[in-house]
Amino acid sequence: MDLSKMRVKELAEICRNFGLRTSGRKADLVERIQSNAMYQADVAAMAKIEISNGHRGGHSGNKRGSSSNYTSNNKKPRNGKADDAAIDAAFDRFQDPEMEEASITDDGILALCDALGIDAQDPVMLALSCAMESATMGVYTRTEFRRGMHKLHCSSIEDLRAEIPALRSQMRDRAEFSTIYSFTFGFSKDPTQKSLALELAIGLWDLLLPGHFHWRRHWLQYVRENSRSVVSKDLWLQVLDFGHQIKPDLSNYDENGAWPVLLDDFAAHMLELITKKGQEVVQQDEDTMSSEGDKDDAENMIVDE
Repeated sequence: MDLSKMRVKELAEICRNFGLRTSGRKADLVERIQSNAMYQADVAAMAKIEISNGHRGGHSGNKRGSSSNYTSNNKKPRNGKADDAAIDAAFDRFQDPEMEEASITDDGILALCDALGIDAQDPVMLALSCAMESATMGVYTRTEFRRGMHKLHCSSIEDLRAEIPALRSQMRDRAEFSTIYSFTFGFSKDPTQKSLALELAIGLWDLLLPGHFHWRRHWLQYVRENSRSVVSKDLWLQVLDFGHQIKPDLSNYDENGAWPVLLDDFAAHMLELITKKGQEVVQQDEDTMSSEGDKDDAENMIVDE
């Protein structure tokens, strides 16, 4: 697929399908798509199929979903029925017997986290939920659980525990993290609403943004003090774009850019602080606003460029 030959409208539709921001010039849209983990996985898979077809002279028979960026390359082929039986046995350990549809709910998820050796508030759980393509926070259906285990090439809790470091590495990779971050919006919001409740968004930003948004603590404080509205998907996505694109000194911030008003106002606020106090002092304020735990998280979330 040659993105450079596509129209802006077509590129915007691809961005929308990937949960990416749709505004900007054609070059911006192309760059945004090319940096997306799902798109990169699609390109890689298509290349493998073409190579296979070239050797065999026919269709390779490989099928894949849109989220195959979560699959590992050095796994043994699965025995479908045997794996499903093992996966179902793992699921049954945590299933809520009171749910009409076979599901793991709050207590079961806590038990699953204990079995995986992680805290329920660990952001790596969002990477796992994304692999499952889970529809609702606090619930994993049997279908979702199976889907995630297959994508990760796991058939047991022990296999899944061994995959945690790989899932955690996705939180540090910008392209893969962008996919997880975009997924989190729909996963976390009330299904009956189009936007995310402000306090929930603040809590998720606090959890997800270390290593991805330099002035995270200043941003959270600014939002608490200056916003009373819900968080739209456009604002949610552009917060990450801002964190990834804008330098700590904001020297490359363009006030004429297509940022949401809240981010424009935040940038003006930070520029005023840096001009008045100096960046070093503002950085000290940022560090003071963060707990020691936050600092450790930030150090562990160094982003792979």
